[in-house]
Amino acid sequence: MDKINQLLNITQQLRESVLSEKNREREETIDQINSYIETRGQVLETIEPEFLSNEEKVMLKEIHKVSEEIILYFEKIKTNIQEDILRMKKGKDAVQGYNQPYKTSSFDGHYFDRKK
Repeated sequence: MDKINQLLNITQQLRESVLSEKNREREETIDQINSYIETRGQVLETIEPEFLSNEEKVMLKEIHKVSEEIILYFEKIKTNIQEDILRMKKGKDAVQGYNQPYKTSSFDGHYFDRKK
């Protein structure tokens, strides 16, 4: 029961960390999330499913629901990171276009004469 309670507490802390992601630096949040996930994994390895009581199984179902909620937030964070990367790449391309305007070759005005 103690391990299940510990797992539930870690899972809830992980959820809170993911929910408060907007208020902190991204690197700090990722480090904290990784720490919770590692701790949670270590606790999960020590739990033996054969010896769980019915009450512990109910708690595990609650943990599973919270975990699914966390996964949805992870997907939102992943989407935000992907959008940030695309935005940065477009900005970088625009700056390079202004700094080196003649480097890219433009095919405007080119044609191929097909007369025989």
